Amino acid sequence: MTRKHIGGSSMVALLMACSLAAAVAAQQPQTPPAGSPPAAPGAQGGRGRGSQPPVAYEDYTGFTKLWDGATFTNWDGERDVWTIEDGMLHADTVKTPGQHHIHYIGPNAVMRDFDLKVEFKIGGNANGGIQYRSRMLHTVHGGTMDDPMGKPTPAGVTTMAQAVAAGVTTTGGGGGGGGGNRAAGAPGAGAPGAGGGGGNRGGAPAGAPAAAPPSAAAAAPAAPAAPPNPMARCSTAGGPQPTSNPATPTSTGNIWQVSGYQFDLNLGNNYTGQLYEGQGRSIVAAPGTFVRLTPAGPVCVAVINENPASAVKPHLGKDGEWQQVEIIARGNTLVHIINGHVLTVAIDENPTFRALKGILSLQLEGSGQIWYRNVYVKMLDQ
Repeated sequence: MTRKHIGGSSMVALLMACSLAAAVAAQQPQTPPAGSPPAAPGAQGGRGRGSQPPVAYEDYTGFTKLWDGATFTNWDGERDVWTIEDGMLHADTVKTPGQHHIHYIGPNAVMRDFDLKVEFKIGGNANGGIQYRSRMLHTVHGGTMDDPMGKPTPAGVTTMAQAVAAGVTTTGGGGGGGGGNRAAGAPGAGAPGAGGGGGNRGGAPAGAPAAAPPSAAAAAPAAPAAPPNPMARCSTAGGPQPTSNPATPTSTGNIWQVSGYQFDLNLGNNYTGQLYEGQGRSIVAAPGTFVRLTPAGPVCVAVINENPASAVKPHLGKDGEWQQVEIIARGNTLVHIINGHVLTVAIDENPTFRALKGILSLQLEGSGQIWYRNVYVKMLDQ
């Protein structure tokens, strides 16, 4: 039998990631199966002796509020795209097509190890993401792995039109490279031909056989649907895996473009919660997986959530409920959580591409709207 061996440093990271994921999962409320008897008074949900009640998402003890909810203080982005309304940061790519970023420039803007909380809503055919440990990609900033923020935006430049007029970039428009190659058939991707990245939500489970067409004759009772195949989610495909160095600064396009890790999100939820690397390795960890990012490409360790889309509340635009995101970054271990459910765990073992520090940027693309609020971080290294 062939055995795979993991090196000492990788084993330490693997154990750390397991511990992080287990600790977070232990704090999440569990719903008993339908028909289960009610818990006895004083019982703690079957968690065993010494278990603790879950920590409320709204508990910001030890966290710092990064956005004041009322102004653009300590934030830099396109002022003709991003607006503030009723304590929410809003963008609309129907009105302003393209990919748009707004990044934090306040105290301790370059972050290493942290816990980050952000709430969002989306509507229309929007997709976007929360970029972290990222770097400014345009030459006007000249961000690098060592200096992710680079130089500040030139004074008086708050829109792409102003950037073009000032001669700091050569193209207008709101684009800037798009969201990368979320290819059909990649892990977490919808079926080829699916509209709007809608994914598999509401349809047959992944791995289930296609439903037979209805028959005019009386049909026998339908057989139970085949359960999803967990290992189908644990695919190692997922976008190109560059062998050269990470993306270098460009002198064209959107001057607020960033490159780095992204908590991905989209209306169809086939990408929501995955680890995506904008302007880099593309999709590297599909929703519901625990992945090692090796120099040769992603290696799936395990499935940790067989139905990650079920953790996401319905997307109803501004009238919908807030989706509550938490991102945990410890060394080269990254954990993505939404609404109290762990969706993705990744250990980045690629010394060429991994980022151990970087900036925070909120993003929108596609054709729809996004709202963000309550941006909080707990720094562990400052």
